[in-house]
Amino acid sequence: MPSTPASDVESLSEEASQNLERESTHSVTSNAHPDSVQNFPDLVERLTQTNKKNSNQLHQSLVAAEAYLSNSLLDLSDHNNQFAANQLQDWTIGVISPTDAFAKEAPYAAEPKPVIPPEDLARLCSLKATGLRLLSHLQDLQVSSSDSLAALVACLATFTDLHDPWTNEDAFTLAQSMLSKRLESLKDATPDRLDNLITHLLQIYVKPLFIKSKSSVLTDQGRKAIAPLPGAVVPSDFESGSKPWKFQSPHIVTVFQWILEQLDAPMVEKHWPLIIPPLLTILDDVSIQLKIRGCQLLTVLLRVVSASLLERSGLGEVFHDTLMPYLLFLPSLTPEEESIPLLKATYDALLALTMTRYDTTESKPQKVKTLDAIIRYGILKGYTHAGEKVKIAELLLMKSTDLVNAMGIYCVKHLKDMLPIISTILTAPFATAYPPLLEASLQLLRAIMVNGWPRVAFHRAKVLEGLIICWSQIQEEDRPTTALLTVRKQIEQVLRAVVQLLSGDPEMREDLRLIRACDPRLETTLNV
Repeated sequence: MPSTPASDVESLSEEASQNLERESTHSVTSNAHPDSVQNFPDLVERLTQTNKKNSNQLHQSLVAAEAYLSNSLLDLSDHNNQFAANQLQDWTIGVISPTDAFAKEAPYAAEPKPVIPPEDLARLCSLKATGLRLLSHLQDLQVSSSDSLAALVACLATFTDLHDPWTNEDAFTLAQSMLSKRLESLKDATPDRLDNLITHLLQIYVKPLFIKSKSSVLTDQGRKAIAPLPGAVVPSDFESGSKPWKFQSPHIVTVFQWILEQLDAPMVEKHWPLIIPPLLTILDDVSIQLKIRGCQLLTVLLRVVSASLLERSGLGEVFHDTLMPYLLFLPSLTPEEESIPLLKATYDALLALTMTRYDTTESKPQKVKTLDAIIRYGILKGYTHAGEKVKIAELLLMKSTDLVNAMGIYCVKHLKDMLPIISTILTAPFATAYPPLLEASLQLLRAIMVNGWPRVAFHRAKVLEGLIICWSQIQEEDRPTTALLTVRKQIEQVLRAVVQLLSGDPEMREDLRLIRACDPRLETTLNV
């Protein structure tokens, strides 16, 4: 798939939609006008005979049907109209569902997958948005069966992630609106209708696509295998037939994410064997993009998973062991544009997993031990290997702030490592060239002062060094940017907080006297 900017695809999609609607004017008038179409079933019969390989004809047919439904009050109490409407809905779902053209190309495929040009991609996005508008006119239709309901919901859920190449803003908004109304009607009907729908989606749509690439560390019940037997070789990307979810139906990952967002705690326990194998398969995939999706899916799931369930199934440890190596997917082995989103998703997932596993006072030692390992193995090693990349360093400092806040007073053991990093960044000769890194450093310093304040006095030299030198550099800038002025204001706030925190320390008062003597500006500007 080409990496076309989202804004370009949106503008191309809008232009393609307008062009195709103009091209389909004749089709609309000939198919939707009352004089040329005797009734709704005749129109549906004509439209559903459209050649599915011709995207222009498909778009024209969708526009024709949408125009007819916009200008006509369809009587759904009529049996023939109801049957035709169900037929039109099923046909539309089949037309707008993403095909394998959007899937990744399997390595060493017999024939290379053709690349979709940006213009064609925009046309496909426009076609799918038109199909969703058509489905929105059929929202009052009584779905004929549970299979039809599942097909409709799966189709709509396909368009709930704007990062997918087949989804644009229009399609996303329409799909979310229709899904919200559908969910409200399901919850108002009977308590178990939503649960039945989730079961149907997991069993019929998700499970068959992942069954050939099941992880060997799991049992059939979605639990950790105590002593896994040596099974078949784990399928690789060279065996595309074993990963249809990746090479034929990539939209199923988005559908799976939507399913996870609808779950509550009882539903998670009930569907655990259907949820865990696909999730772990996505997490374990070699693709960086799918690892990111897997981390995001796990974070979503952990909102409604209890510590006892993770403990009983043994999967807390499995998830932890799966995620930890991702903390070292760093440049230059991993491209920076892939490393940053993967690191962000991994740290978020690990923190959510840790807080979920150890949510009681009795488990606090294990929580602190796990957070220690994340800081040592992830933050400190990561900064050592890739700290010269400013965006990587910024991300590591931001995640360090989250980890320090989670550890509380137990973060003091890491001050000897973190404070020199902060001081080095703030005192760097070209520190003012990238203000976001300075802001991340100050946020981490604030967190350290709040959580590890008893040990700040011991490290005051490093703290004052970094703050004052960085403040002086900004003061000496001829034309400081708005971002730098914001950083300077934050430095002043942090420095005042440090002075207030250590005001009773006689050594601190002596340090401040020497600072005033060296730079009188600090006394008037910072009031220290």
